[in-house]
Amino acid sequence: MIEILVIMVTGIIIGYLLRQKRAVFAVIDRIVMAVIFLLLFVLGISVGLNETVVSTIHIIGIQAMVLTLGAVAGSITCCWLVWRLFFAQQFDTEVTDER
Repeated sequence: MIEILVIMVTGIIIGYLLRQKRAVFAVIDRIVMAVIFLLLFVLGISVGLNETVVSTIHIIGIQAMVLTLGAVAGSITCCWLVWRLFFAQQFDTEVTDER
């Protein structure tokens, strides 16, 4: 765990020192994207090699869909509730004043 923190702090320090060098950002961005794609590829290989995951992929997919739909429905409901409680009266007043 300490190695991860040291690497992260080292990256923060180097990033702080190089923040004025705009040309470095383009190179680093490409490297980061390549590493992310490589990590996703290796993750896909490890999932494909796991027989438990492969044999239950349909159940995992259904659970993921239910969780996603629940999260979206909950977010929409919370946004609507916050809008109704805090902003609807102000919006109605502004619309009435414009007429």
